[in-house]
This record gives sequence, structure tokens and C-alpha cells, in this order.
Amino acid sequence: MGPAPNLAKKNLSHVNLAMTNLAGADLHEASLREATLAETNLEEADLTGADLAHANLAGACLRNASAAHANLADADLRDANLEGANLRGARLVGAKLRDADRAIAELAGADFEEGVTEGSTARNS
Repeated sequence: MGPAPNLAKKNLSHVNLAMTNLAGADLHEASLREATLAETNLEEADLTGADLAHANLAGACLRNASAAHANLADADLRDANLEGANLRGARLVGAKLRDADRAIAELAGADFEEGVTEGSTARNS
């Protein structure tokens, strides 16, 4: 497998990247508005400051990813693996987090106002 892709600051709005391996990818400050990232491997990816508003991340793996200060408003994160993810200061207003595993996720300063979180697993281990 080659090096992780560098897609920093790219406009990927409305792009279908479902089931893609983007482990370790640099996506900081990328625009992924309304992108389809369902079942995508984003393990250890850098999504710092990325715009993922209305994105479909259902079933995605964001394990140990950094999404600090990312915009995840109205994003679909159902069944996503957020274990160890850094969501510090992320905007999660209206995000769908049902059955998302948020174990050990860094959530300090995250904005959940009006977020849909029922059925999610929020635990620190």
C-alpha cells in the first residue's frame, strides 16, 4: 500500500468516497460537505478543521482520527467507530450518532446542541 493521500484543503463536496481506504489521509480543512463516506476507513486520518456538514459517515471508521474543530453539523455518524478520535471543539449540532461507538473519544468543547445521540456508546476506558 502506498502513502496516505494528501487531500488537505481540497473541495470534495458531494463526492462519493464510500468504502474507500483513507487511513492516515491528510484531509485537514478539506470541504467534504454532503460527501458520502459511508463505511470508509478514516483511521488516523487528519480531518482537523474539515467541513463535513451533512456528510454521510454511517459505519465509517474514524478510530484515532483527528477531527478537532471540524464541522460535523447534521452529519450521519450512525454506527461509526469514533474510538480514540479527537473531536475537541468539533461542531456536532444535529449530527446523527445513533449506535456510534465514542469510546475514549476526546469530546472537550464539542458542540452537541440539538445533537441526536440516543443509542450511542459514550464511555472512557
